Amino acid sequence: MKNIHSIKPSIIFSILFFLVSTLGSMYAQGQYEAGMQKAFGLWSENKSVEASAMFERIAQAEKENWIPYYYAASTLITASFESKDVVKTDEMLKKSQTFLEKGNELSPNNSELRTLEGLMYTGYVVMDPAAFGIQYSGKIMALHNEAIKLDSKNPRAHLNKTEYDIGAASFFGTELITFCDAIKSTQILFDNQEEKEVFYPSFG
Repeated sequence: MKNIHSIKPSIIFSILFFLVSTLGSMYAQGQYEAGMQKAFGLWSENKSVEASAMFERIAQAEKENWIPYYYAASTLITASFESKDVVKTDEMLKKSQTFLEKGNELSPNNSELRTLEGLMYTGYVVMDPAAFGIQYSGKIMALHNEAIKLDSKNPRAHLNKTEYDIGAASFFGTELITFCDAIKSTQILFDNQEEKEVFYPSFG
């Protein structure tokens, strides 16, 4: 058996470097998961602005991960639908757009980011239908269609598109029963979706 003194220093260094790197990665991953869970906790308490700020801080630390930016935008977009303050709503939607832009830089051609962008523009339409309905309707549909093209099995892309179709149909007094099949098809996609990575969007 070889004496430890006979082992080359370069081999020892390599082993130590591997151990330190592995432990460091595990610690960083633990911090990431803990931070994300805390941010989700804030979101569940309807503290959308605080949750978004925490997701943003996580994104700044996770420099190659688009997912925290996705949720930083999601919290503000969903909160915008409940806001009655036009100024605050506008601020939230503009802030969410900056997060989407950063997410798209990290993950181009991402179906989840594309349909979330469509939902962001829907926020403008809900805020002021007269001002933004005609301006953004075509863009919203194009974003949802592109999201479906990028990932035909993305249930959120199909659901967001159908919900916007239903909203438009309601506005024009169109019969809504025609959307039942689309909703049923989307339900199947939700039932069959697989988690691609930790915290990958799976809600709906």
